[in-house]
Amino acid sequence: MFSLLKDVLKLDREIVGVTLCMNKEDYLVSGVKELKEKMSYCNMVKYGTKGKAFKARLDHFFCGGSQRALGMRPLEDNVMTGEEYYSYKMYESLQVAKSVQEEVTYLPNGTYGVIVEPLKDARKPDIVIMILNPYQAMRLTQAYAFSNGVAKNIKFTGNQGICSECTAVPYINQDMNVSLLCANTRFSAKWQDHEMAVGLPYQMFEDLVTGLVKTLNASEPDKRKVEMMDLKDKYGLDISLKTSYYKSSKR
Repeated sequence: MFSLLKDVLKLDREIVGVTLCMNKEDYLVSGVKELKEKMSYCNMVKYGTKGKAFKARLDHFFCGGSQRALGMRPLEDNVMTGEEYYSYKMYESLQVAKSVQEEVTYLPNGTYGVIVEPLKDARKPDIVIMILNPYQAMRLTQAYAFSNGVAKNIKFTGNQGICSECTAVPYINQDMNVSLLCANTRFSAKWQDHEMAVGLPYQMFEDLVTGLVKTLNASEPDKRKVEMMDLKDKYGLDISLKTSYYKSSKR
């Protein structure tokens, strides 16, 4: 299923699976190699999109924000009061900064470690993360809506894009979330300006692929369908020209 979605959307990067290990035993039993140096969680995910696989504990995390978001470190008082982010001059007032922090999603403290790997190599991860462009994100949103209707748990502020918005939010809400990423991850992981991200629980992935295929003929323009014709035999897809709803509509 992961290869079908990747081919239909023409993703440049691998889809990433993230497993949250809540205890030492689950972490140790994984055969994935452990990181040998500190790295930001953003870069862990970035390397996952390049086909790399590894696991990491608290000591391997370079960024305090991701340690908190993933439940590996308790929330400090100055974070919850808004003082930390207000000190960065990210908000007009301390009150605004506090209100934002009260809405940021953090996993409960107690996560022992994480496993980050390409989805094709993962075995039932907790979260799936995709780095994509706005058109691809639109198609995923249409795929989601095919069975689920309007996405009601979308949450983003342009901060903690990978750790909170793409991991903690979908994990807590058990629903898909969209992120425009954040200044920190764009600096740290060197994402392209046109790239954004989607995170979702693994159990939603199969339905998302189904929705993507089912909405293909109605949503995709003929030019893109022609480019997908090689997928008809590969996956047994029904690809029909001149069926886009916006071309057949009389409005």
